[in-house]
Amino acid sequence: MALSAQDKILYVANKLGLSTLNQMQGSTGAVYDVDTELSGQIFTSASRHQNPSVTNITQNEFEVNEALLVETIGFYVGSGGSAQNIQQFYGSNAVIVYDLIIGNKRVMKDTPVFSAGSPYTFATAGKQIIDTGGDFPVTQVYFPRHQTFMEGAGVLIPPQVQWYIDYRIFNVVTGAIIAPDVNSEIGCYLFGTRVLLNFNTSI
Repeated sequence: MALSAQDKILYVANKLGLSTLNQMQGSTGAVYDVDTELSGQIFTSASRHQNPSVTNITQNEFEVNEALLVETIGFYVGSGGSAQNIQQFYGSNAVIVYDLIIGNKRVMKDTPVFSAGSPYTFATAGKQIIDTGGDFPVTQVYFPRHQTFMEGAGVLIPPQVQWYIDYRIFNVVTGAIIAPDVNSEIGCYLFGTRVLLNFNTSI
């Protein structure tokens, strides 16, 4: 029998000695941030630019009774105040390779995310019918390749532990490192099951 997201959160919490986590309420949650300095790190400087168009966190560390089981990691390009497709700036040969660091541990290493896709693939993933004007519509498949899905696994970010993303952009054909476009910013979001302190025992 597969473990639920709540089971995984409680298992890790018990190993860490967080005995009050079972008094928390679980729900879908997401954190996001943009590397406005093009430093190659995301989430490390969130406190310096608190702005809903850039980030929804004030620090890269959860409070005492707060945690996030990450089930999806996605990247996008921010430019002109809007999120845009990565390949608009870096071309179809671009690939982002990233590490997820929690505390002082690299829990995901050299994970590739290809440029095809857009920030809206949660809404557009799967088959879409495109009307080409002929007798038969054409079915096209859009794969959300700018994301890493961790179905059935997930990575838990526990309370009071700092986390961040290290990333590099490569040309997947030549292997060369692609310098960040100064007219854009790389953004990232972590999406999954989030738990917050609540008086109701719900997990």
